[in-house]
Amino acid sequence: MDRFSKDIDICIILLLLNFFCIYSFIYFNLGKNIMLNFIMLGSLFMVTIVAYFRGIVEGFLFSAMIIFFYVTFIIYNNTIHRNPVELITYIWMVDIPLSAFISGKLSENINLIQSINTRLQKEYRDLITIDKTTGLSNLKGFYIDLDREMSKAKRHKLNLSLMIVKIQYYDELNAILGEKKMEEILKIISNVITLAIRGEDISYKLNKDTFAILMPSTNLQGAEVVKNRIKESISEENLKIKQEDKNVNIDIKVGIVEYKNTIKEAFEFKELAEKELEYDV
Repeated sequence: MDRFSKDIDICIILLLLNFFCIYSFIYFNLGKNIMLNFIMLGSLFMVTIVAYFRGIVEGFLFSAMIIFFYVTFIIYNNTIHRNPVELITYIWMVDIPLSAFISGKLSENINLIQSINTRLQKEYRDLITIDKTTGLSNLKGFYIDLDREMSKAKRHKLNLSLMIVKIQYYDELNAILGEKKMEEILKIISNVITLAIRGEDISYKLNKDTFAILMPSTNLQGAEVVKNRIKESISEENLKIKQEDKNVNIDIKVGIVEYKNTIKEAFEFKELAEKELEYDV
């Protein structure tokens, strides 16, 4: 990327130097074909813009067309009116395609840096496994860990339970409270879950309204204890919220599934836990 940045710097300097030289030459030759030179200066800007937005090839084609008409006009003047061919004629013939090339290269390097930056941002997002609001692992981290724990439970015949915690009426709460207040509620639920589980358990935020807890070496009965602990803590948090004169009630549903060898994939395990939400009343 450093090389592309240097190329961009060089192209910008060359373009500025080029424009400075052309302006200087026109300034010191104001009495000679001033209208024609200003037309060519405008053409130079047009070629630069075309090459920047459309690429070097189209910039060259456009500059070739301009030079063709320009040279035709110069030959006509020289043949019919016996006007001499001046130095600036050759300068325009060289400078216009040169400007197209520099502008096109500048555009190429900028586009390359933008594409590299876009790719790096995508790779960075793919690598992130932490939810920024709660600090919990996200859906990507969840599936990585779930696959690993399922393999371990199957290989060593260990207990493994998965709990899904879903906030009820999330969209309605978000519409009433706004995003900032909802972030506070998400943090409250995240803290409740973190305090309710053991050190070896792992908690996740799967999407805007859904959390998950992966509990290695835990059977269904042990997971039920954690579920009750979470619900009691949420009830306590609701009392605190009401004491602050906030007419808000956090309501959650919890679904639990214990791993069995018949469950083949992580997606299936998660779906089974989500189905259990329907029976939590």
